[in-house]
Amino acid sequence: MLGACASPGLKPEINLDERQANLEALTDFGFRGGLGVWTDEQSISARIQWEQTRDRLSVGLTGPLGIGDMRLISEGQSASLKRGDKVVSSGMSADTVLQNGLGLAAPIPVSQLQRWVRGLPGQASSVKTDATGKLASLRYTDAQGTRWQARFLKYSKVDGLELPALITASGGPYSVRLVLKNWQRDYNTTVEEKVPVKTRLAIPAR
Repeated sequence: MLGACASPGLKPEINLDERQANLEALTDFGFRGGLGVWTDEQSISARIQWEQTRDRLSVGLTGPLGIGDMRLISEGQSASLKRGDKVVSSGMSADTVLQNGLGLAAPIPVSQLQRWVRGLPGQASSVKTDATGKLASLRYTDAQGTRWQARFLKYSKVDGLELPALITASGGPYSVRLVLKNWQRDYNTTVEEKVPVKTRLAIPAR
């Protein structure tokens, strides 16, 4: 279909099946950026350091007082949110662990974000892509029945592969904005670093 839309004599930059295969093969990676979560009554913002391998997710969060320095770790059927050596919340799901640890009314779909940050739809019920096959938007309903709509507003090229640079999502009472920078492919999460922060982070522009 993409070939049919291309100008005569020109080949598309990448085959859609090849792009999908490359995204699925991206299992070890990391990036830094910013996370904003807000409702009409409350807002939370943090700098993030995201480190993901095939079997493990480690997300460092650094924000204003109330968050401080925290780290979400998910591996197998176990997840925990720590502030230093203190466990703030733990359980089987990173979604509910983050919800309980930050005192949110609804869980943030961390398990789906592990796919979305790579430009993959995960368990979305409906998906829209642009002319080159990149995700443009999707809809997802979590186990609690919360309906999420995510939009992929910007991409950046990393070693020839276009990956999300800005994702926004809304679900239940929450709006989420995730900025992804400093992508590193083939990232190894053997060392847990503190997320550097020099200034208080405002919620990324809505």
